[in-house]
Amino acid sequence: MNLPEERMDLKQKLKKPSQKDKDNTSYKLALFSANIKKFLPHIDKSEYSKLFKEYLYFYWMSGSEQYCMKYLKTTKIINYSTIDLKSLEYEHPLIFSSFHFGSFRLFNSLLFELGHKIVIIIDDTIVKKQKDDLLHNVKPMLTAKEGSDFVILSVQDRSSIFRLKQLISEGYIMSVYLDGNIGIDMKKQDFSKGYITINFLKQEIYVKNGISKLAALLNAKIVPVISFRDNEENSTIEFHSEIGTEKYNDKQDFIINAIRDSYKILEDKIYEHPTQWTSWLTLQNLFMRNYTTTYNQNDTIHNKFNNERYTLFVINESHFLFDLLDYKSYPIHKELAIAISNNNFNKIDNNLHLELQQKNIII
Repeated sequence: MNLPEERMDLKQKLKKPSQKDKDNTSYKLALFSANIKKFLPHIDKSEYSKLFKEYLYFYWMSGSEQYCMKYLKTTKIINYSTIDLKSLEYEHPLIFSSFHFGSFRLFNSLLFELGHKIVIIIDDTIVKKQKDDLLHNVKPMLTAKEGSDFVILSVQDRSSIFRLKQLISEGYIMSVYLDGNIGIDMKKQDFSKGYITINFLKQEIYVKNGISKLAALLNAKIVPVISFRDNEENSTIEFHSEIGTEKYNDKQDFIINAIRDSYKILEDKIYEHPTQWTSWLTLQNLFMRNYTTTYNQNDTIHNKFNNERYTLFVINESHFLFDLLDYKSYPIHKELAIAISNNNFNKIDNNLHLELQQKNIII
C-alpha cells in the first residue's frame, strides 16, 4: 500500500470536512471533549476540535499502518526488559500486554516475524473481524519463520483457558490489550466482579484484572508493550521491564498492582501524545457517572451559550444538547440548536429561556 498517499488523502479530508462529515462525528467529538475535559483539564477547550481531528487521523491510520511492510521494517524497537526478543525459549510463560496506543497492531507482527508463536486473547465481539483480518490480510504479507504462528482466542470462551494452557506448553507466548474491552458490556456500570480501581490521569477508574490473575495462575511474566509515533509519524515500540510475582508482597498484591503499574506506562504516554490513544471515546464507561453537577446561580446574565459545560451533536438529523460534566444528552428542536450555534436567543420562548438559564445552558 502507498502509506504516504493515504496519509495525505486523510489529512485533506479532515482539513475540509463536509457538513455531513461534521454531523456524523459530532457525537464522538462530544464524548472526546467530555473525557479530555475530565482527564486532561489543563488543555483549553479551544484545542478540543483540533485534537479531535488528530485523534481521528491516528485512529484511522492505526488500521492502515499494519498493511505497510516498509513501515513495519522501519519501526524502532526499544527493549527495556531482560527478555531476548529473538530467543524462542522462555524461562517462564510470557504475556505481552499492550494498549490501543500509537500503531498498536505492529508489535504482534514484529514478534511473528521474529519467529514467535503467538496466541492473541481478545474480546468475543471482535474475534471474527480481527481474526479474518489478521489471518487472511496481514499474515500473508509478513515474513514468517519456521515456527511463526498466530492463534486467536476469545476472552469470554470458558474453554479458552484449557486451550491456552495447551498452547503455552507448546511454546506459545500470549498477547493481550489491557484496554481491549473498554466499553464492552460496561454501560451497566457494574464493577462488582473482575474489576479493580486505579488512579488514572488523576481520576479513579475501574479496570479488569483478569490478565494479572491469569499470570499468577500460570506463573507468567507480564511484559508491558506500548507503541507511539514521533512528530514525523515514525513508529517506536517499547518493551518495558517484565512484571512477575516476585516483585510484590504476595500474589494478591501482584494481581492488583501489576495492572496499576502497567496503566502507569500508558498514562505517561498519554501526557506526551494525548491523541494517539484510540480508547478516548469509551473511557466514560470506566467510572461511575451516577452524579449530578449543581448549577450556578448567576447574578448577571450575558445571554450567551455556556460552551464550558455544554456542546451540541447530531444523530440522524436529530439534534441533542450534551452536558460535558454529567455526560447526559437532551434532545432539542433544530431551532434551538440553531439559536445556540448562533448565540442568538431573541426568538426563544420566555419559559424556555428561563429554564435554559436555570440549567446554566444560557449564562
